[in-house]
Amino acid sequence: MGRGASHIGMDFGTSNSAVAVADGEGGVEFIEYALLGAKTLSYRSLLFFDPDEQEVRLPIQFHAGVDAIEAYLEALGEGRLVQSFKTHLTTATLGRTRIGPHALGLDDMLTLFFLRLRRTVEQKRGQAVQAVVLGRPVRFAGSSGEENDAQAEARLRAAAESAGFERVHFELEPIAAAYHYERGLEHPELALVADFGGGTTDFCLMRLGPGRHRQAERAGDIITTGGVGVAGDDLDAAIIEHLVCPRLGRGTTYVEMGRELDVPHAYYFKLARWHHLSFLKGRRTQAELERLHRLAREPEAIGALIHVIENNQGFHLHKAVERLKIALSSDERATFLYEDGPVRIEAEVSRQEFEGWIAPHVAAIAEALDHTLARSGVAPGEVDRVFMTGGTAFVPAVRREFEARFGADALRGGDELMSIASGLALHASRLWS
Repeated sequence: MGRGASHIGMDFGTSNSAVAVADGEGGVEFIEYALLGAKTLSYRSLLFFDPDEQEVRLPIQFHAGVDAIEAYLEALGEGRLVQSFKTHLTTATLGRTRIGPHALGLDDMLTLFFLRLRRTVEQKRGQAVQAVVLGRPVRFAGSSGEENDAQAEARLRAAAESAGFERVHFELEPIAAAYHYERGLEHPELALVADFGGGTTDFCLMRLGPGRHRQAERAGDIITTGGVGVAGDDLDAAIIEHLVCPRLGRGTTYVEMGRELDVPHAYYFKLARWHHLSFLKGRRTQAELERLHRLAREPEAIGALIHVIENNQGFHLHKAVERLKIALSSDERATFLYEDGPVRIEAEVSRQEFEGWIAPHVAAIAEALDHTLARSGVAPGEVDRVFMTGGTAFVPAVRREFEARFGADALRGGDELMSIASGLALHASRLWS
């Protein structure tokens, strides 16, 4: 592949991001990164700020992606780790957060992330990157309608332009996944693409086939799109709410001025949702939790909650949840284990229990699928193939919903974590080569 390409496809995901470059002949190269001595194609969608690096008269110092993970681990929990900030794009009232002498808003964080990722890609390819095709969901997480979606896209565009991209084009993520899937086809298909992200699940019903990928205009091939703000992060949250939070004091009480009161649920809501977790690091929350610790009926549990928050354990907790979710995709039972300092949570979990926890989320995904099909006027039996991409595609309860509608033989997968970046790069090649 030539090194002169100045445009990329970027899958900016809730949990992970990926960048790819197409060669104009159907080939795609993924940008590779080093993480803890190993190679990875995933650039984690997070930022880390070390308070010791901040100075009043200097720009804010930060780490992003793989570098952020390494800096966070080296700092042993000191500092501020911010992740899943894509989920806040539809939130107009989100305030600024203080990082040492600096105050940052969501748009600032988006710009910092895109800036560091663009420069990383430029360094690896040895050439300036001027243009990007960015993926976006059909419906952003938290969206109440098309106006919300347009505002979220505008924020992404402004951040990308502030980060130095001269040209920014958007493509829906399930359509990008369709472009990737189409490369391997030998005959025409009516295909449904189901893209399971961290914050949203999206669908695209589209006519695909050999030779079509060379066409610059594909609007006539797209029959319908749909989506819902329910996805992988919600399944993670269900595990934390049912398995972790009760061990950290949820459902317990404290005594104040002779009254027995419930420990507020707000702490556990944020703990279970990665994009809210960094907000628990504020001084006010710290003072409230220390007061609860003194008054709690079960002070050890509140102490464990304080330890998790103060030591920035969101990343490690997430990895423990992820391991359990992956194990339960293939096994009927699995062990959840999270351990740090004085906190140890170990439990045997059955797939049946897990499926009970996530049942409302699976139902919401199934409802959005049925609504998408109903709007298309296409019956499930008329769909030739279903291409499922994203980690949640492996969850048996989710997969059964698709098998029930289309049959197991119609389901396809492959390159689940890279298909969107690949399709975005192919689209960038058509636009600008």
